[in-house]
Amino acid sequence: MKYLIGLDLGTSSCKAIAIDLNGNIVAEASESYELKIRGKYIEQKPEDWWASALNCLSRIVEHLRTNIVAIGISSQANTLLTVDKNGIPLMNAISWLDQRSEEELNEIIRTLGYEEIHDSTGMIPNAGFTAPKVLWLKRRQGKIFSRVFKLLFSPQSYIVFKLTGRFIVDRTLASFSMLYNIREGCWWSDLIELLELNEDILPDVVDSHQEVGELKEDVMRKLGLEHNVSVIAGAHDQCCAALGAGLTDTSMVIDSTGTASAIIGMVEELPPKIPRDLLCYHYVIPDSWTILGTISTSGALIDWFLKLSGLTRSYENIERLAEKVDVGSNGVMVLPYFSGSFRADIPWGSRGTIVGLTLSHGVQHIYRAIMESLAFECRYFLDLIRSINPLINKVVLVGGGTKSRLWTEIKANVYNLRILKPAIVDTAPLGAAIIAGVGTKVFRDYSSAVSSVIRFQKEIVPKDEHVAVYEDLYKKYLILSSRLGDLLSSL
Repeated sequence: MKYLIGLDLGTSSCKAIAIDLNGNIVAEASESYELKIRGKYIEQKPEDWWASALNCLSRIVEHLRTNIVAIGISSQANTLLTVDKNGIPLMNAISWLDQRSEEELNEIIRTLGYEEIHDSTGMIPNAGFTAPKVLWLKRRQGKIFSRVFKLLFSPQSYIVFKLTGRFIVDRTLASFSMLYNIREGCWWSDLIELLELNEDILPDVVDSHQEVGELKEDVMRKLGLEHNVSVIAGAHDQCCAALGAGLTDTSMVIDSTGTASAIIGMVEELPPKIPRDLLCYHYVIPDSWTILGTISTSGALIDWFLKLSGLTRSYENIERLAEKVDVGSNGVMVLPYFSGSFRADIPWGSRGTIVGLTLSHGVQHIYRAIMESLAFECRYFLDLIRSINPLINKVVLVGGGTKSRLWTEIKANVYNLRILKPAIVDTAPLGAAIIAGVGTKVFRDYSSAVSSVIRFQKEIVPKDEHVAVYEDLYKKYLILSSRLGDLLSSL
């Protein structure tokens, strides 16, 4: 039997799975690493990514020993890393959550124009993207920048270098950087010139399923491998998660809920005008694009509240209590902009808030209200995607958020669509493994791979009586978020 490995380098942990060609997980491993947070400065140590990846791969190899065909990479995006000619990091990586480059972002917007940036790159200008981080680095860390051999955009590029010695970025992560022109399929010359960059400092752009090399001999020894293994570029973790949930046509959208949330659809032609609130960038399938609405703080907001309330160890208890709370959380509503906003009508520097509290409310009301408000925020993006693609008839729910039955039911009723849950809900490493199979011709194409590998275990349908209540609450949520956005951003 042949095996494929998917290696997922997320925001807080590395996960690896090995699957057989029928989609059965035959081995898995995970290891966490830290974010270093100092106000708006949020960083990670690239060495932690490598140590975690190596440990996870070692445990997979120890279990399987042989018949491993390829490794595909799934990766967080927009985490900027600088390396010298030997691939040694010159400083901590600047996380996609980091907001230090606000001034640089505003300068880019003033020079190139908000609409031009969005239309050319498909990105909603935000300090979390790679482009303003690069300008910040040049302006504020000139000594370090003068020593940079390569600018890398994500753990994908660093781990691929450590595995193979090549500096690459796949097309999904390149086009998610705000440095890439999605309409011309290359680096955006206007922004490259503004940043005064030589394109040689950027990694080579490759397709997601491209084989970028084989494991270096020293890596093989560390892993205990006796035969070589192909390394396939892989993709942005949201794209991998979407593929691992079965997104190969336009009939579905993916609700991917982890540290952040995303509503992900697929289009086979670029819209002439991308809705201002949506991101659009390359998908793993050639000649197709991801169209996506995102919330930068989703599962992270749940975790924050549980820690703040001292309820981390009693998650099941608060879930049961929240299930007993009426739809609408007895008037409590949350604006979930705890790490900025990607909605055009909400300033990106807005802040989160909890409204409607009285002395009669408990933690269960706030807990449920967070889930409802995050569902409303996702619904906003879902409706925009449906305006482009009215053929959508189902949602596939993936990521850590699927563990909550309550949240799943809330989403089905807020979206008024049936929700499917795949048998494997942590789909980012699965998607990376599928890409590895396509890249090595183990699978004929993406559609046949998905047909062979992915199965669904559960379907949740909306309840009419709850749909009606949530429809009214959703309208109120839109009014509240719009009216408070400017005020919250000024605090």
